[in-house]
Amino acid sequence: MQSENPLYSREVAVNPEPDVPSRLPPIAICSVGELFGGVERHILGALSGLKAHSMHHPVLLLFHDGELAALAREMGVEPIILPLRNRSLWTTSRLLARILEQQQVRLVHVHGYKATVFCALARQWYHLPIIRTEHGLPEPMADSPVRALRDNLYHLLERMATRSAVATVCYVTKDLLTHYQRAYCGLRAMVIPNGVVTMHPSQFLRPFELRDGCLNLVLAGRLNMVKGHHLAIEAITVKGLSNAQLYIIGVGPREAELRALADARGVGNRVHFLGFRRNIYGYIAHCDIMLMPSLHEGLPYTLLEAMAVGTPIVASRVGGLAEVIEHGVSGLLIPPGDVMSLAKAIVRLKDPVLRRFLGNSARHLQQTQYSLEAMTERYIVAYRELVFNDG
Repeated sequence: MQSENPLYSREVAVNPEPDVPSRLPPIAICSVGELFGGVERHILGALSGLKAHSMHHPVLLLFHDGELAALAREMGVEPIILPLRNRSLWTTSRLLARILEQQQVRLVHVHGYKATVFCALARQWYHLPIIRTEHGLPEPMADSPVRALRDNLYHLLERMATRSAVATVCYVTKDLLTHYQRAYCGLRAMVIPNGVVTMHPSQFLRPFELRDGCLNLVLAGRLNMVKGHHLAIEAITVKGLSNAQLYIIGVGPREAELRALADARGVGNRVHFLGFRRNIYGYIAHCDIMLMPSLHEGLPYTLLEAMAVGTPIVASRVGGLAEVIEHGVSGLLIPPGDVMSLAKAIVRLKDPVLRRFLGNSARHLQQTQYSLEAMTERYIVAYRELVFNDG
């Protein structure tokens, strides 16, 4: 069996454009690295793609020594861990500037508010261009008025830092570009969709939890309101889905509430909370249907990974999900928040012939339009323009 982490286990071949240097100067990627989700998978893919292109890994700067840091080390990239608790914005920013200068970094690629703010401040001591990727809309994660106020302050600082110091903002979907158009008016904008490597279901072991003779449904993502787990739980209570098993992968603040909902609807024995799983690809590759009933989305890696292994998808008609999936051709789209439409789509996909058709179409779409190679090439163009044109 090949690696369980295909997103970053293969180095991609990228052909440099003619008449430009084949090697990029040192580049840094800066993020928080606390959780592990789409942003972190994006960073791992970028590390792999850039290593293949420039023969060296970018400098990786993180504020947490967590799962992202561990997986980066497996790739041969030793992350630089910045202080988690900062005596002041200025102290950490000056430290960051010294590190960037010591590493002779010519450009920094930021992900998230913390990286954006600190790198923007670091430019006072070490001037270099900044590129930022906007992965999605802000998700409400605060569980108290004080934390909500804190989160609003962070978002305000992020926007101020972006407007003052970021040279280019990249969006993973056109929907996000439209949403942030007013906030970042005047900044150079690019749409660069996420991408993943080519995969095949045979690369991954079938998880023992998946049950023979049942309709195995998988929903992966942080347990919050936005991902729509509650809609999936309600959907499998509908007539015709008594053999459906729902596997929920991820952690988050709503787990107790979702467990209670499953028990209250009488499906507690058919809803399985698996927590964080490193081998998520096995579940995606061997389930019958991938569910994505989100209320809003950027361009989730779970979607692209399901497409890559040919797993049929039922998704809400929102954000990047609606941009990528063509209803009835590469997946099924439903109105966001509509339980009955979700249930009907799942019932429709009890047909194995339709599942196979949608899965094959989605796999072809991913390989031709949402590959890691394509994503890497687009970022390299953006990097070169900033590095060689920055004054």
